[in-house]
Amino acid sequence: MWHTALTTVGLAVAATTLVLGVLKLLAARRAPTLVLTLTASSLFHAGAVFLLTVPPVYRAVGDATGVPHLAALLAHFAALLSVGHAHLKAHLWAGPDRTGAVLRRTVTAWAPLYAGVLAVMAALFAQADLGGPARPLLLPVDHARVPQVVALHLLYAAALLVVVTATVRQCRALRALDAPWLTPALDRYLRGFAAGVALDLVHAVCLLVAVAAAAHGRCLDALAEGAWLTTAVSWLVAHFSFVRSSLHARRRDRGDYVTLRPLWQTVVRADPGLVLAPGLLWGGWDTRIALSRRLVEIRDGARSLRPWMSGAPAHVVAHLARRGRHPGVDVVAAQAAATLLYAAERRGAGRPPSPSDTRLPVLPGEDVPAAEERAHLVLVARHLDHPLVLEALALVRRDAPARCGTP
Repeated sequence: MWHTALTTVGLAVAATTLVLGVLKLLAARRAPTLVLTLTASSLFHAGAVFLLTVPPVYRAVGDATGVPHLAALLAHFAALLSVGHAHLKAHLWAGPDRTGAVLRRTVTAWAPLYAGVLAVMAALFAQADLGGPARPLLLPVDHARVPQVVALHLLYAAALLVVVTATVRQCRALRALDAPWLTPALDRYLRGFAAGVALDLVHAVCLLVAVAAAAHGRCLDALAEGAWLTTAVSWLVAHFSFVRSSLHARRRDRGDYVTLRPLWQTVVRADPGLVLAPGLLWGGWDTRIALSRRLVEIRDGARSLRPWMSGAPAHVVAHLARRGRHPGVDVVAAQAAATLLYAAERRGAGRPPSPSDTRLPVLPGEDVPAAEERAHLVLVARHLDHPLVLEALALVRRDAPARCGTP
């Protein structure tokens, strides 16, 4: 029952980390940054750790390579490299300009340690006489009297101690900076990240205790296996804030995507050719990509409606707003909504473009900074059915025949 639970946890955590790794890889494809790339790589390494400790996978690796217990060594490699990713990310967070020569010096300073530790661990493993049952989490306990195995795990624990200590100290130093870019969300993430990385030491300590006990004839297999669960807890704590912020961002993206749908339908309905060609299949899983496509199509659709944009709806909206009919309304967003609705209505009805002397040269709000465009268009979409906009359109339609000189 205990081993079944461990296997289930290993598979669940491996699947979760690999899926999150794919999502981060998609995010890195959309907005290539070193932090996102490192996060995706770190998640893939963490997934490999848990996958390699699943008994069927553990045995399959040994059978396929002809090297018994090779999966244990590979899991240790992946675990150390995963912590190394965290170490490098902590340095990247030291400031927005932490790139270039400074980053290269950091990598150069620490790369020999990682390379040396991995090389010595591989050499010790190659020299060890390993046999016996393939028990993924109990290799050091089963071979507690093999000097190379003990030395391998002592070296692993020492390297982990050095790297984790450096990472935690870096996170604490960052939090002490009180820099403008250190947002409350990033500060919370740094606290959780440091705590999660530090928990990796618990597994190493418990494992060494179990090895020492086994060398003296005492059986603490449950401690060695149970300590492995702290690795899962470490991953959960270290990535919880980051995953939570990612989920919140995805929820906001999805909410804006849905909110923009009526506006998208309004400006694109008259010209379906404005809809972009389908992208890659995997890009459809990324809400941010879908949202970006929708924003582009809305901008193109608004430009296609420019010949039919009359200044009357914007003037009526401003007049009604000055009268205080609907306090608290965003006048610019309401003007843009009314203008687009009226232009789409005229074009859809086959009406000719607006006369040049009454045509609106610039859509209200079109000059907002690029960083604020998404928020502005979402606000315009929310004003499409606002009472002020509907009242303004009714007045414009009523006066339209008189302006056009028709009975």
